[in-house]
Amino acid sequence: TRTFHYRMDTPYPNYLTSIVIGEYVDIQQTAEGVALHTFAYPDEKAAAEATVVRLPAMVQFFSERLGVKYPFSQYSQVMVQDFGKATGNGTAATITDNMIDDDRTHADFFYLWDGTEAQALASQWFGTLLSPRDWGQIWLNESFARYFDGLFTAHANGQDEFLTYYLPWDLTTAYLGTWNSGYRRPVATHRYDNADVFTTDAYAISRGMLALRMLHHHLGDDKWWKAIRHYLKTNANKQVSTADFQIAIEEATGESVGWFFDQWLYRMGHPVFVVTKTYDAGKKQLTLTVKQTQKIDRNDGFPQVEFFQGKIDIEIDGRVETAWLEPKADNVVTLAAPSEPKLVHFDAKDIWIKEITFEKSLDELLYQLQHDQDGAGKWSVMDELVAIATKPETPAADKARVAAGLRQVAAGNDYFRLRTKAMFLLRGLQAPPLDPATIALLLKVIKDDSSWVRASAINSLGMTGDRQYADIYIAALNDRSDRVVNAAATALGKSKSPKAFGALVKLATKPSWKSQSLISTLNGLKALGDPRGVDVALKALANTRLPRWWLGVALWDYPIAAAETLVALGKPDLAYPLILERFKKSLEDNDYNDIFANVLLIATLGDRRGQEVFDELKVRFKDDANAMVAVAQFESQLKEAVKK
Repeated sequence: TRTFHYRMDTPYPNYLTSIVIGEYVDIQQTAEGVALHTFAYPDEKAAAEATVVRLPAMVQFFSERLGVKYPFSQYSQVMVQDFGKATGNGTAATITDNMIDDDRTHADFFYLWDGTEAQALASQWFGTLLSPRDWGQIWLNESFARYFDGLFTAHANGQDEFLTYYLPWDLTTAYLGTWNSGYRRPVATHRYDNADVFTTDAYAISRGMLALRMLHHHLGDDKWWKAIRHYLKTNANKQVSTADFQIAIEEATGESVGWFFDQWLYRMGHPVFVVTKTYDAGKKQLTLTVKQTQKIDRNDGFPQVEFFQGKIDIEIDGRVETAWLEPKADNVVTLAAPSEPKLVHFDAKDIWIKEITFEKSLDELLYQLQHDQDGAGKWSVMDELVAIATKPETPAADKARVAAGLRQVAAGNDYFRLRTKAMFLLRGLQAPPLDPATIALLLKVIKDDSSWVRASAINSLGMTGDRQYADIYIAALNDRSDRVVNAAATALGKSKSPKAFGALVKLATKPSWKSQSLISTLNGLKALGDPRGVDVALKALANTRLPRWWLGVALWDYPIAAAETLVALGKPDLAYPLILERFKKSLEDNDYNDIFANVLLIATLGDRRGQEVFDELKVRFKDDANAMVAVAQFESQLKEAVKK
């Protein structure tokens, strides 16, 4: 036996204790005199070094902005297989080994893994140095770590990365998606049934993060950073509440923010705006009528906001004006404008947590698409334009104008996410064949552009199924970026070219990180539909020793790609006995993760014999509520697959 002794020189919350046991190499870095350790698996050392190259910059960024240097003697990150997330523990972080990429892959994914790494690091200040007083205050950890992760992303990758990646996810997918599902609560509350759900839901993380962004905007940079630094210094090594945060802000800035905390943190809801505009040429005035149409739910016991107040930015032809909305159903905002504005963006940079209807003409939307300097504005305008173009009553000429506007964005100098979204929407507007202008755009982009944009263009061109482009796809299989390779393999399969099968099988032998070349081969064979692909997929599924991510989607995980390929080729029954045997072995080993990895494969295969697996799982996990939820979801997936 070996005995280890641990001592913390400063107090920290016991629940943040973590113990990870395994064979690791220690990748050492330093930042501002602090020793940084990343513990990775020995066979992934070089890739781990490439993955964590920005860690020192993250430590420096947080130390400088927060006014409190990293508060402990060292910091560690431990990579763990079968761990599907990243958590900040006491002076350490436990992080999924899915984060580890080689230098080529990581070059395409700085934005993604920056977020994983920075969020875990930020929790050393907001979670360990300052810990929530109880679970009802957990947002003081989770939301703060998420927001400061976002601030680092904006610093390192640009503001448009935040506006086109973080913001759509946190506002639309996480928060509004959860709200519209019917699960609703305030950010800070002591009323909850399940602490596991409460501490990890969209309110603890995304809604709280969005509220912090609004507070930052309301206070302005100077007051915000003064307040944050005061909050950290006066509460270091203490347990804190939402009230402590409010007190720190008011002490540091002299500004009362009780109304803000009551509106956005202690109560729930968000405004649903309906905005209309008029212009008076004689008075040279722009008038915006702002209605709040949200309704109080009288059957919900949580405190709610009837009408919201606060300052809001309005972009008018490149300049930004600020107005104050009163807490009432109707607000009228009057602004000077020497001529009728061509571009009016209500809530510039989408600061507010909101839903909004602001009807504009096609001319106005197209103008905003080309001239708005706000990435968030362009992001939402593209959706509005496509909504117009897909209406049956929209004239063909107007649909063509929308397509031309999207092509202009795709071919221009906008941020890559805006360009790839434009291409994605463009291919949805045009049933194959694509028009000549779009084809010319895609061919130009594929020839010379950044990896993500080239991959999107190849995906779009591949939708045509035209085999005349097969040589372009085959050439792209040698691209440095595996994002481009995967897009090219799928497009090549869709082309049904006689050259496709040989090129795809050859691709599987191309060196890549975590079997990306094999994944691309399988995705290509799935699209190709050649029965010879069955042997390739079965061989891949039988090999359990290949490097892999554990992400459960065909784009990233070769067993899922192999199973989907067999389904596409009409031979899933050949794999079922193999996966059933593995499933039984995982039950014997009591390997929870392996059990459900095999269950996912069984559900994907869609073999009706798989019902026996779910019958057994219902007995085994009858007393495990969380497991039974997963069982029900996978069983539903199996039944849907069987129907097909």
